[in-house]
Amino acid sequence: MPDGPRALRPDEWDQLDQLVSTTFSPRMFRRFPHLYNEANRPNLRVVAEDGRVVCHVGMIQREASLVGCRVSVACIGSVATFEEYRARGFASLAFQDACDKAADDGVDVMLISGGRGLYTRAGCRRVGRDQDFTATADDVGRLREIAPSGLDVAPIDAEQVEVLHRLYQLEPARFLRPLDDWTMAFGARVVMARDANFWGVWRGRDLLAYLIVNPPAAMRRRPEDPAVIRVAEHAGDRLATVAAIPHLLERLGAERLTIHVQGTDPILAAWLVNAEIPAVPSPTWGTLRVINFPQLMERCRPFLVERLGGEVARGLRFSADGRPGSASGGFTIGDDRESLRVPDLGTLACWLFGEPGDAVAAPDGPSRLTKLLARALPLPSLWYGITYV
Repeated sequence: MPDGPRALRPDEWDQLDQLVSTTFSPRMFRRFPHLYNEANRPNLRVVAEDGRVVCHVGMIQREASLVGCRVSVACIGSVATFEEYRARGFASLAFQDACDKAADDGVDVMLISGGRGLYTRAGCRRVGRDQDFTATADDVGRLREIAPSGLDVAPIDAEQVEVLHRLYQLEPARFLRPLDDWTMAFGARVVMARDANFWGVWRGRDLLAYLIVNPPAAMRRRPEDPAVIRVAEHAGDRLATVAAIPHLLERLGAERLTIHVQGTDPILAAWLVNAEIPAVPSPTWGTLRVINFPQLMERCRPFLVERLGGEVARGLRFSADGRPGSASGGFTIGDDRESLRVPDLGTLACWLFGEPGDAVAAPDGPSRLTKLLARALPLPSLWYGITYV
């Protein structure tokens, strides 16, 4: 019988290193120090057989702010099984074990850095109404026309990490990251699983914005691939961010640059549209699963009050058929007059957080309540950035 799922034991670090190095990269421990550390060991869920760790589901837990509402988030990544132990259900068991632990720890939602069947069968869905903008060398002139003058774009050094932290704290939908996360990311120089450079936009001594980018060398898989840049994270003044794009295209010799703009960021989106930078609807990275629906909605009730009014929002009730973390059962939303039913986790995720483009997932029930809740939803979605695992 397999041993687990359970937490990694203190004497099993070498076995886990062998597993994830074989599956992904020999540098996994260095690339994801916020995942692979002793303090986080209880969140590394494993299955062992034949005296060694053969399956792993990695998890970190962070608090987050959704436009002022504090929620608890689990992030899942580095899911691996040795080839000879696959197709035996170990990954599904370990993934559900991580969901159960997250529920016991008070987590509201889970982000998963992948979208394969293992996750979609368990109710995880691609969600978010964000956009990906892609600028090329042909757009440099238009971007410079709208960018402020007198700004400098330069690499950021280790002494300025705390300033990045403070700029990020101004974002409307963000993780509540400990400073250690920033220090580890800057030390590893890996963000969103690719080597990364940290750039700042300055006016004199004042840092107005930062962009963490995966440069062409990190994005290129084959020598013949085009030179592209991905902005893995950005924060701060939006016009300063726009000013950095032509500089990075030229400085790094790239053909194009892609920047992800969250649905909570209409200002940056408007400036890029004004510069005629093309965009496509995009989800947030990976997939999302709701862990504790009633608790999530209670924590987001202040957001509902702002959108719907105090009396209406306070009259809403939220319940789930199953226990927190369960993959089965439906969900109910109601007030004193009527109620709506959401049949499963996948539909719930899409309805709560939206889908790219114009797709709308509507629950079953009276149109009055459906239209009422449509004024408040979707909830803001998060972007991983340096929190990616």
